[in-house]
Amino acid sequence: MPTSPRRFWQLPDAQSLQQQAWLQKFGPGLHAAALWRLRRRSLQRACMIGLFCAWLPLPIQMLLAGALAVRFQAHLPLTLGLVWLNNPLTLPLLVVAGYQAGVVLLQQSAQPFVFEASWQWFASSLQQVGLPLLLGSVVLGMVSALLSWPLSAWIWRYRLKRRRAAQQLERRARHNI
Repeated sequence: MPTSPRRFWQLPDAQSLQQQAWLQKFGPGLHAAALWRLRRRSLQRACMIGLFCAWLPLPIQMLLAGALAVRFQAHLPLTLGLVWLNNPLTLPLLVVAGYQAGVVLLQQSAQPFVFEASWQWFASSLQQVGLPLLLGSVVLGMVSALLSWPLSAWIWRYRLKRRRAAQQLERRARHNI
C-alpha cells in the first residue's frame, strides 16, 4: 500500500515549533495545526496560493506566499514548495510568458528585451516592460490558481479512491486466508 504524505514527510508538530525561538517572531498564527496537516482543503489552498505567487515577478514571493498561507490556513510546506516552481531555470520562461500575456491584454505591441535576473535589469527595464509584465504575471497566476482548485481536488479524490481500493484488497486477502 502506498505511504501517505503524512508518513513520508515527518513534519514538525505545533508543540515543537513553539519551542523554536526564531519562529516565535512570526506570532502564534504560525503554530496553527492546519498549516502543517495535509488535508484536502489545505492542499487546495496551498496549490492556489503557491501557484499564484510563483508567477509574481517580485523578490518577495516566499514572504507573500507564507503570509497568505498563514492567513488562509493553507498547508505551509506545500505552499512554499510550489513557489519554487519559479526558479532560476524557469524564471526566464515565466517572465516572457507574463510579459507576452500582458502585451496581449493591454493590446500593445511587444518590445524586444533581453531578460536578466537582477535588480539592475528590473529597475532599468521597469518603464519598458513593467506594466505588461506585472499584469500578465498576475493574470496567469490567477488562472493557474483557479485551475489548481479543481485539479487538486480531483487528485485528492483519486488518491483516496486508490487507497480505499487497496485497503479493500487487503481485507479480502486477509479473509481468504
